[in-house]
Amino acid sequence: MTRKILHAADIHLDSPLQKLGHYEGAPAEQIRRASRRAIENMVALAIDDRVDLVVIAGDLYDGDWPDQNTGLFFVSQARRIVDAGIPLVVIRGNHDAANRMTSSLPLPKNPDGSEIMMSADAVDLRSFESLGIAVHGRSFQNRAEFDNLAAGYPQPLAGMFNLGLLHTSLTGAEGHDPYSPCTPAQLADKQYDYWALGHVHARGSHEIQGAAPVVFSGNLQGRHIRELGPKGCVVVKIDERNRCATEFCELDVVRWEICRLDVSDLQHPDQVADRFQAWLAQAMPEAGSRLLVIRVELVGQTDLLHVLRRGLSSLQASLQAIAVTYGRDQVWLESVKLRCTMPADGRPAVDLEGPLESLTAVIDQMKREEGLHDILVEELSKLARKLPHELCGEDPALRLDDPEWTNELLEAAASEVMGRLQQEAEQ
Repeated sequence: MTRKILHAADIHLDSPLQKLGHYEGAPAEQIRRASRRAIENMVALAIDDRVDLVVIAGDLYDGDWPDQNTGLFFVSQARRIVDAGIPLVVIRGNHDAANRMTSSLPLPKNPDGSEIMMSADAVDLRSFESLGIAVHGRSFQNRAEFDNLAAGYPQPLAGMFNLGLLHTSLTGAEGHDPYSPCTPAQLADKQYDYWALGHVHARGSHEIQGAAPVVFSGNLQGRHIRELGPKGCVVVKIDERNRCATEFCELDVVRWEICRLDVSDLQHPDQVADRFQAWLAQAMPEAGSRLLVIRVELVGQTDLLHVLRRGLSSLQASLQAIAVTYGRDQVWLESVKLRCTMPADGRPAVDLEGPLESLTAVIDQMKREEGLHDILVEELSKLARKLPHELCGEDPALRLDDPEWTNELLEAAASEVMGRLQQEAEQ
């Protein structure tokens, strides 16, 4: 008997926009509704592809809802799944555990009468005898679960395809809290047939060779510029001998991408627009009908750095015009970032003397200064504490834990000062 399981995670239904509302002309409403449309795509896939079971590995919601509409929307989608005769099994993750409404909102029952949501008191079991599938899972009881929950998962049921449903960071993942930590080896010791994981938003497999797949499906829909590329779910195909193969299915309706343009060989800032247009011509077909949200990053070493920085707002307007003209309603330019640097000698292509020469020497010394990152963090942390909540989420305005970001901050400040002084010197 062949079977199919749809594995999804980290839906963050109706996750609030982070900073997009501050950008004039941003397609905020389209992005705000993206998580709902992605769920609708997931439900349609489950029904049209005739999957046998749907599992969601935590963070269905994004904390407390502003009203009941978020929960009611999921109830309607869950009803579509079970009405199609497909059982649905969900565990709560760290964001769901913080939601006071999830426990009070009644969910539909599965076709066999079992509950959709798994218990947080102990490892729960859903045994679907007709499918030959047993799901072992445990919801988060608290937002911060630092214990190894996997340690309490039981041995597999004999003769069944055993699936472990777990919200975890494994041994740690950048940008994610170290919740329910465990190792792939510890999961392999359980001798299950598949581990459906949630919490880490980047899709990936982490199994030990010869052991059961240990898979993060990634989140269903990217929510900001740090959640790049195709997003969706994993369909697990199981054969008669309980061997499985996985297939990633794209479900996102808004796609976030970074366009990195090397400006090392450019002679004039206007050439940036030509390169962006060429990149866009390739990226749009790959995105299909999705809204494409793009951040342009200019990289490489160039003597044009100060010119580019002085004209950054004009350059962004030019690239936005290209996005509108060639992307029609499919493309929105989120921002343009300068990640480029001066050539190795650190000097612009003009003669420097007097104050400009002194400033260049000071900047060069600062770049080589050990502990500069710590100094910047100490100074900026005072500002960070005063920022509103929406600027301190998973895509924070101040990335104080990222040395690369503080280096970019220094480069930007130095370039701004040099550009202004150079402009006055030329005049």
